[in-house]
Amino acid sequence: MRTLQIYCVIWIVMGLVSAQMEHFNFTYAMASLCKEHVCKHGYSYEVFYEVNAEDRKVVRSDPSVVYEMHIAIMAASNGHILLSTVPKPDTSDPVYEIVVGGGGNRFTELRANLKRNAKASAKTLQILSSVDFRAFYIKITEDGLIEFGIEGDALPILSYQDMNPITVRYFSFAAWSGVEAKFLYDCPIPSANGKEGTIPVTPDSKAVEPKLSNSEKLQRTLLLGKDPGMPPGPDVNVDLGVRVVSVTYDAYTSKLTTGLSIIRKWTDDSLAWNPNKFNGIDRLTFRQGQIWSPQLTVFNTDSQNMLDDRNPELISMDNSGTAILHMRTTTDTWCFDYENTVTKWPRDKYICAIVIELWEVHEIVTLNVLHPSTSYELEIIDGIEEDIQNAWEVSTTQAIVDVLSWKKNYASNDNFTHQSDRLVITVNLQRRATVYNIVFYTPLLVLVTFVLLSFWSEPLSMKRVWFYAGCSVVICMGLCYIDVLVPCHTIPSILILYVVILFGVLLAMLIQLVLKTSVTKTLCKTTLIQTMLTSHYFRSLFCLAPLKVCHIYESVNDGYDSEVVEPPRNGNVEEMEREKDDYNECNDLAEAIDKSMFVIYSLTFAIMLAMHF
Repeated sequence: MRTLQIYCVIWIVMGLVSAQMEHFNFTYAMASLCKEHVCKHGYSYEVFYEVNAEDRKVVRSDPSVVYEMHIAIMAASNGHILLSTVPKPDTSDPVYEIVVGGGGNRFTELRANLKRNAKASAKTLQILSSVDFRAFYIKITEDGLIEFGIEGDALPILSYQDMNPITVRYFSFAAWSGVEAKFLYDCPIPSANGKEGTIPVTPDSKAVEPKLSNSEKLQRTLLLGKDPGMPPGPDVNVDLGVRVVSVTYDAYTSKLTTGLSIIRKWTDDSLAWNPNKFNGIDRLTFRQGQIWSPQLTVFNTDSQNMLDDRNPELISMDNSGTAILHMRTTTDTWCFDYENTVTKWPRDKYICAIVIELWEVHEIVTLNVLHPSTSYELEIIDGIEEDIQNAWEVSTTQAIVDVLSWKKNYASNDNFTHQSDRLVITVNLQRRATVYNIVFYTPLLVLVTFVLLSFWSEPLSMKRVWFYAGCSVVICMGLCYIDVLVPCHTIPSILILYVVILFGVLLAMLIQLVLKTSVTKTLCKTTLIQTMLTSHYFRSLFCLAPLKVCHIYESVNDGYDSEVVEPPRNGNVEEMEREKDDYNECNDLAEAIDKSMFVIYSLTFAIMLAMHF
């Protein structure tokens, strides 16, 4: 019984929802009776439509309604509707502005002034759609009741009682930045569409002809019938001036990020005019997209897209048809030396290239380099733009590579379609490595110094073994921490230096441990080692203390000979002692090895440091 009740409730709810959804359906036939307005330029009311007062008296669902409007909107969000008494109102003029699907398609709001003074608001999630039209109505009664709702719904979304209602004479539409919205207006009352034999009555609003200045009239005359995507001719000469404003290089990913300030200059003879015939106007400005402009891209970028203008600027053109367009952009290019795997990081140098080419491969464009000495425009840009200083010292050179030279040096199937020149910017980078020098070279020099000094300390001591073990731990910890800084695809020579020091310390520790074993003591008693240790040349070479000979007689307390005697070459010496009483062959051998290692380590470190720098 309980299950049956649940099924009945679900069936009733689904029926209500289905009835609500089928209550009104905005069909293609209904859309064909409306007029269309498309908004592409963001939050800007550009075109205003004048309300026909006689039509509004006929097209209304109730005699008490003084203004009724039926529209449909297709947009991802932010469909803006403006009702006003004057065209082009400002923020102080009383208006009715309805924002449908504002805040990312989350709310709907009624405002009494342009872009401010909200009077009513409602939460409306996903009220608009980017794939189909959603129908709405606006009604204003004689007593100032304003209602906005969805076609077919019994209750409006917004309702506001205006004690001092305005007379609607104009309306307009707008969207939001990055949102393209389509509006269907002058639609008939939906209730009349279902009646057989009836002809729907639709309003007939007219677009208000804007008052044009002399420059706007000239602009409209020049653009009449002109395709903005067509270049001025089959072969266009474009002067290109590029200024490198900032450079950042990530050695870990081999990516060069470059801030560029670019000037494009070309001539379109079809847009030239005589200033005497147009009130002395000798310069015009166009939005990007109104006329043709050379679109650029970077050949060796990490993403094949057009150069994105961070602050889109206007195209300036004089009466001769010469156009100038300035842009600021940022490019990401790959920069890696495939021949040299071992680098001098962090004192590294790089030579990178930025190849700028035309985006449209079918256009034939001949490029020329603009220089500050010959270009007034580039001098102005040089005065405005400031170089951003960072960890790199930068120098650049620019050169034009024509199509034939490019085909010889870079064979590609694209060469058969791409017939335009390319601009190659060579960027030379030298790192300012002051901080890196302190961080990396100071521990290196300290470790080398202490390791070399350890060879002059007391031999065969466990203190030296513990010192070498501590140095090894410190070096290993440092190598682990700098792993995130060292480029992963190269071998920095400073890393080689640290690894060599690590192996040198481990070798010194191993030799110290071997010299302390019983095997070494036995080896030192052999004839060969005894002969070597008692050799005059060997002791002079390693600056060992001289030996004196004592013959053992019947009484060992008779003392030693007063003079120093050279031991025989065959090594048959009854007993030899140093000036110290505790003579030990292992100590002499360890001292000789320490001095040898000091010389070898010193030469090795000096040569490697010289090669690094």
